Amino acid sequence: MYVTLENEEVSLAEIAVTSPILYDNIDQLVSVESFFKTQASMEAPIPIPTQSCLDLASLATSAKDNALLKDLGSNKAEYDKMISLYGMKWMDVFNIFPSLSGQVTLSFLLSSMKMNHPRSYSIASYKARVGSELDLAVGSFIYSRGGSRKEVGVCSNFLTNVNEGDEITFKIESNPSFHYPLDPNAPLLFICTGTGFAPIRGLLQMRSYYRSRGEKMGTAYLVFGSRSKREGLFEDEIEKFINEGTLTDAYKCYSREPGMKKQYTTDIMKNEEIEQVLAPIVSSLNGHVYICGSAHMYEMCTSVMIEMTSKFHVLKLNEEGRLHCDVFGALNPAGSVIARSRSASINEGSNLPSRRRNRVRSRKTKAYRHSTTASASDIDISLLNLKPVKLPAKKDDRLSSITKMGYRVARERERVV
Repeated sequence: MYVTLENEEVSLAEIAVTSPILYDNIDQLVSVESFFKTQASMEAPIPIPTQSCLDLASLATSAKDNALLKDLGSNKAEYDKMISLYGMKWMDVFNIFPSLSGQVTLSFLLSSMKMNHPRSYSIASYKARVGSELDLAVGSFIYSRGGSRKEVGVCSNFLTNVNEGDEITFKIESNPSFHYPLDPNAPLLFICTGTGFAPIRGLLQMRSYYRSRGEKMGTAYLVFGSRSKREGLFEDEIEKFINEGTLTDAYKCYSREPGMKKQYTTDIMKNEEIEQVLAPIVSSLNGHVYICGSAHMYEMCTSVMIEMTSKFHVLKLNEEGRLHCDVFGALNPAGSVIARSRSASINEGSNLPSRRRNRVRSRKTKAYRHSTTASASDIDISLLNLKPVKLPAKKDDRLSSITKMGYRVARERERVV
C-alpha cells in the first residue's frame, strides 16, 4: 500500500520506519491538542536533527533565520554549540527562529518529529500493603544549561504535577528475571542508589508483610547510596525496616556530604568489616543479590563482588538466576550496555489502544525530600523532587507484589507502561 506525501508516493513500510508518528496517524482524526499532548516530543530534551534544520530553512521567511538554519544543518560545530546554549528542542526552535511562526504545517511535524515514547517508572509497593493502589518514586528533573532559563523533564514533570482525579494512561508489562526467592530463608543483599530503592521498597514491604504473619526469614542487608544526609531519601522507611527486623542492617554512603570524602556503594562494600558480612551472601548456595541503579553502578558492584569472593561465585549467582538487576540500561551477555527504557513505565498518552486510563485516586506530597544534584557536564542545575504518586492497581484476585521490575508473587510479573 502506498500513500501520497507532498506529491510523492511513499510505501507504508517506509513511513513506519522513517516517520512513525505519521504512520500511527494514517486514517485517524488528529487534533492539534491531542497530537502535542500525547504523541509529539515537543518538550523532550532531544535536539532536532540536522536534516530538519535544512528542511526548516526553506520555510523561514527571514533571511537571517534561513542562513542560520542552513549553517546548523551543515556545520556540526555550530550545531553542537547551539545545542549547548539553547537545547534546540522542537519547542525551542520557534523561539529561536521567529520567522517560522505560522509557516510549519502539522503534516511537516508529523513526518519530522520523533514519537513521545513511553517512560518507565518503578512500582515501589507490595499489593497486600497498599491494596488497589500503586506507589511510584518519581524524580522531577529540573535543570539549566547555564543561563537563567530552567527546563524540565517531560514525563517526570507531568507525573509530579498530576492531581487527585486526573486521568493517566498506562499499562503493566512483565519481566521474569526480577523476583523474590522461593526460599524464605535465603540470605539477601540489596544494593541501590536514590530512586533505585523503589523495587527494593516493594520487596521489603513484602518481607514486612510476611513477618507480620509470623513467617521466619533469612538475613537481609541493604547497601544504599545517596548524595547527602540532608536529602534523607527513604531514611524513615529504612530505619523502620531495620527496627522491625525486615532488614538485618543497612550500610549507607554519601557522594556529596559536606566536609566528607565522596563515597559510593562500591567503596563501602570494600570496607573490611562490611565485606565480611556481604561476602558470605554472595558465595552462599542460596543467596540472592539485587542491584538497582545505573548500568555503570551494576558493573562496578559485580566487579567488587568478584574481588570479595571470586568470578566463579558471581557467575554462579547469574547462571542460577540469583543475581537480579534493574538498571538504567540493559546488559547483554557480554556485559555491555544496551540503551532502553526501564522495566516499568508510565506514559501519559491517551490514544494507545492497549493501555488503560485510570484516575489518580490519591497523591502524597509529604514523603521524601527535595535535593540538589548534578548530572551531565552541560547541566548546571537539577532538582530531584521525590513524590510517591499512587495509581489504581490492576484488578486481579491473585496476591501480587509488583516491584520496579514488576515482580508478582504468583510468578506472573508485570510492569506499568
